[in-house]
Amino acid sequence: MLLILVSWIYILLISAVIGVSTHKAFKIAKSHPAVTIIIGLFGVTLLTSIWAIAWAVNWQFHVLLLFISCLLFVVNKSFVVSYLKLSTNEFKSLKLFYKILFIVISLLILAQCASPPFIIDNESYYIQTIKWLNEYGFVKGLVNLHLFLGQTSGWHILQSAFNFSFIYDRFNDLSGFMLLLGNYYAITHLNNYSLKSRSVLSLGIVALFPVLNVFFFQFISASSPDMAIYVLTLVVTHQFLSCYETFDKNIFITLVLLTLFMVIIKPTIILFSILPLILFKRYFIYTRSIAKLLLIITGVVGLILIIKNTIITGNPLFPLNTLSIADFSWQLPKEIASYFSLYGKAYGYQMTPDAYEASSWLIRFKTWLFASGLHGVFNKIMISLLILMPFIIFKFYNKRSYMVLYVVGLMNIILLFAVSPQYRFFFPFVMIFGLMILRLLIVNTKTLKTVLVMTTLIAAIPLIFSVNNQQFTANKHHRITSQFSTDYIIKPYGISKYPKDYKVIAVGNIKFNIPEQVDFFWGTGNIPLPAINKEQLDYFKTYFEVIPQQNTENLKGGFYTKHVSKK
Repeated sequence: MLLILVSWIYILLISAVIGVSTHKAFKIAKSHPAVTIIIGLFGVTLLTSIWAIAWAVNWQFHVLLLFISCLLFVVNKSFVVSYLKLSTNEFKSLKLFYKILFIVISLLILAQCASPPFIIDNESYYIQTIKWLNEYGFVKGLVNLHLFLGQTSGWHILQSAFNFSFIYDRFNDLSGFMLLLGNYYAITHLNNYSLKSRSVLSLGIVALFPVLNVFFFQFISASSPDMAIYVLTLVVTHQFLSCYETFDKNIFITLVLLTLFMVIIKPTIILFSILPLILFKRYFIYTRSIAKLLLIITGVVGLILIIKNTIITGNPLFPLNTLSIADFSWQLPKEIASYFSLYGKAYGYQMTPDAYEASSWLIRFKTWLFASGLHGVFNKIMISLLILMPFIIFKFYNKRSYMVLYVVGLMNIILLFAVSPQYRFFFPFVMIFGLMILRLLIVNTKTLKTVLVMTTLIAAIPLIFSVNNQQFTANKHHRITSQFSTDYIIKPYGISKYPKDYKVIAVGNIKFNIPEQVDFFWGTGNIPLPAINKEQLDYFKTYFEVIPQQNTENLKGGFYTKHVSKK
């Protein structure tokens, strides 16, 4: 815990300097302290992405980052100092209850981050994605080694900048830092929120964010892009609602930057970009003067995504395989790309690829709606919210801005039905719509504080006691939560819950590192590069008659897929 806290303080200072400098560059007069930090993280993500095109994200990059941060501090010293004073005064202004609540939540977040990671995706590709970035940067054709490495989220790029792998191997806690910012953003608004005022309904939505910590805590002991998206959804929604009725240039520019950050973290969240586009058109008389500036930063983000995708996957528009605009030698073979595109769609409906192709849309929807575990629970919740929200908005909110959010949410679920309707992809809208309803149910301050205390206590239970999630999931890797131990008070557990045992297998011109105690298809854990699971290697060789191979003797030279004949 203590070492994680020290790393967070350092990240906070770097992000504050870059965030304040970005504010000055875009002439943003003021912003919430948490938003300034997040914009600073966005700036670091862009810088890291550009560096990773050619070089490994290691100590040399951090020297550059530290140099740039010091330079920006010297240039913008008065602005940075003023920001730090403002942030300190804002925390001091919190009422005693909210100060205690924030401190308790912060300690619980630190404890969760120090505990063993829970999300299974951490063991399949989060760790390895970040490791490749730390050791080589963007690697040509990396998708040929492990399908999920082709995703390389902007969040993992940012984590590679802030995991300090060159001095310590147990930091992987940026998602916890992001949740901390989300809670601070909510609690500072909660401090000034009145249940009696109907004119600030949007504040109620933001302020109730901490009640969801009971769900979020399971995401933060690993570098999950989903956690970043959930926090950004909260902030972007609030910024949009705040700017819709009365235009504010500062809020609008902030909204654009935050939305671009969401896209570089998870391109499938691109429908959120509709929100700033609506404001741009609605207030064109004001926004046209900054159109060129916004177009430049949008172009930079788009160019980074295209370059990253081209290097790693050979497909500039990845993951849209059907819209590939070029043909590179290190692309996945089309039969593999097509199969796993189908596999992703089928998985979203909780079906096998064969069953998915043989069924009608009605059967697919029924299977999706009545899926077992958390999938079925959230699927039913989403459909219920889509039905109820128009009536709730009309009766209690009655503003066009809320209906815009509903329409974007509806468009999102329609898009997901065509791609892969996994609940974690549409949870941002479940979160916002759910908070809108919860705000109507909490009628007095006593009830509000009781809910906040109870949900915080419930969130702490899995840290103290072993909780079996068997009734919620059929995935054996997600059935038992990770507990905190006093051993983690100073040093965190580590970035993987699996041992580092591995063996070396030579296949063609590659010596693969095979994990010996990771027992699922895509699993690799935290073993040296290049890592691959034996089950995955054998499956591709048997069913597709292919093996991954190196382009050169150096791993930085990248990979391609080689067809082999069955003997």
